[in-house]
Amino acid sequence: MKKMKKMKKINKTLTGMVLLVIVFSLNSCLKNGKYYTDFAAVGPSVDLPLSAADNLGLETYAFSSTETSASIPFYINLASPKPLGTAVTATLALDTAFFNSFNAANGGIYSILPDSVYTVINGWNRTIPAGQRLDSMYVKIDFTKMDLTQAYILPVTIQSASVPIEQWNHLLVNPSVKNQYDGTYNMVGSALRSGDPVKTGEFAPITMDLQTSGPSSVTFATLQPWADGTGIGIGNPVLTVNSDNSVTITSSGGASNAPGYNSHYNPDTQTFYISFTWGGGPTSRLATDTLTHQ
Repeated sequence: MKKMKKMKKINKTLTGMVLLVIVFSLNSCLKNGKYYTDFAAVGPSVDLPLSAADNLGLETYAFSSTETSASIPFYINLASPKPLGTAVTATLALDTAFFNSFNAANGGIYSILPDSVYTVINGWNRTIPAGQRLDSMYVKIDFTKMDLTQAYILPVTIQSASVPIEQWNHLLVNPSVKNQYDGTYNMVGSALRSGDPVKTGEFAPITMDLQTSGPSSVTFATLQPWADGTGIGIGNPVLTVNSDNSVTITSSGGASNAPGYNSHYNPDTQTFYISFTWGGGPTSRLATDTLTHQ
């Protein structure tokens, strides 16, 4: 479904280009108008159309963890009042400088996609044939080689071209692999901290994002809350769904399944029922949650 939306977005962008050509063709009808502009005098240039569509932001392609690979297109567009009678050549390249700037502005949470994970199928050197406006480079990504706990970006720019290069020249593609448990959940529950009535008891219902951390595991986007809403400092819990839909809970701070509680996932209602302990054990430190997919 997400790939279908992505293709719709690409088609919408390309349709916009066609409409722009129509506007140019109607130019003569407006020649005597107050706001007439002679676009025929505009020289040709090249850009990355999805860069313009995303306003130099992140272009995310989300895939199911059941897929082992996928090919992603990087389109290059000829912007001109009409197609040219000669071919236009361009060379694409990694855009590390723009990536570093974007990553710094977004908390440094991204890494460049390792070259061991992807293959450029048809080469970095592209040619827009005479009489046409588009060409594309295809990149095949091997998800089996990706670390699903990392957020990757493949940054691409037009390094050189036979015509001028526009400002829409920085495309940041984020290939994201999500398993069936990834998503936003309504979360209710309680926490126990022995001897502390402020932090012990039910917490107010919250929204919790569960993020893919493996083929069948997800991680809390934030810490488990105490009753007063503050976070429990044991690291974000990781939920691993086993083949029988039982759930194993872990965290960097030592979380483990509470004894005697059936922590499990109900696929019919897309709901997690979990209880886990840490530190002094279930009579001293305990959290019990119900997370229902929105």
